[in-house]
Amino acid sequence: MMDDPDDKKPDDWVEEKRIVDSDAAKPDDWDDEEDGEWEAPMKDNPDYKGNWNGKRISNPGYIGVWAAKKIP
Repeated sequence: MMDDPDDKKPDDWVEEKRIVDSDAAKPDDWDDEEDGEWEAPMKDNPDYKGNWNGKRISNPGYIGVWAAKKIP
């Protein structure tokens, strides 16, 4: 089996499993000096479809299991 050279990943395929939560806001009691720089939390990406694997096809050049030639 080999990867199909004609199979391409769809343009709308999403690679990011987690994204920054755009609805999150910095808490009012957050102190940058004491708590450090605030970073928005991450959330699961609803558009994530999983890892993309291309279609597999039979190898047209496969001629069978290789065996060494025997010396008489």
